[in-house]
Amino acid sequence: MLEVRNVNLYLKNAGEELHVLRNVSFALQPGEVVSVVGPSGSGKSSLLMVLAGLEKATSGSILIDGTDIVGLDEDRLAVFRRDNFGILFQNFHLIPSMTALENVAFTLEIADPSRPYGSIRQAAQDALVAVGLGDRAKHLPSALSGGEQQRVGLARAIVGEPRILLADEPTGNLDQTTGGGVIERMFALARVEGTAILLITHDLQLAARADRTLSMNQGSLHETPPAIQGVTV
Repeated sequence: MLEVRNVNLYLKNAGEELHVLRNVSFALQPGEVVSVVGPSGSGKSSLLMVLAGLEKATSGSILIDGTDIVGLDEDRLAVFRRDNFGILFQNFHLIPSMTALENVAFTLEIADPSRPYGSIRQAAQDALVAVGLGDRAKHLPSALSGGEQQRVGLARAIVGEPRILLADEPTGNLDQTTGGGVIERMFALARVEGTAILLITHDLQLAARADRTLSMNQGSLHETPPAIQGVTV
């Protein structure tokens, strides 16, 4: 489904050119859960941004069913991202003037403007229930805790039943019980719906549950053996 070939990313910072991603290559299959671990600043979040087409790779290819998104213009890329990806950002990126329900529903409104709004609202409500926030649908982000906002972000990412889910620290703001429920929901997407999932995480227990673990260090990505207890994060 997703094949990454020799992707490099250079960014400028204070006049200095930084080599953020270095010849990154890997594949992600339907229904597969892959975790990415590594120290802060190693390039994990940059990898997610490049895979989603939110940051353009300097070189290399990112193929989804044979389509190289690196070569798409902004309009085609936006449509392709809408039709294929769900993204859970570490910083949520919720719209502050919209309720939790409206934040989730907005994704479906953009994806299918002709869909009846009643159907959109019901799907958004179902997604909030799935992440344990059915009773918080009418609350604005400012009235929600950080963990609740993160779960709204997850509901928004999954409501469109994406083919590929990219998640940056999905349990970072959650307590153990709530985080466990969120992870079970995410893994169910892979096992039942066939969604391919890439998890960026510092949680080694979560990483160990994935089908495969990749380790990133100084922009380079490597396969990690099944026993990852020794990985430094």
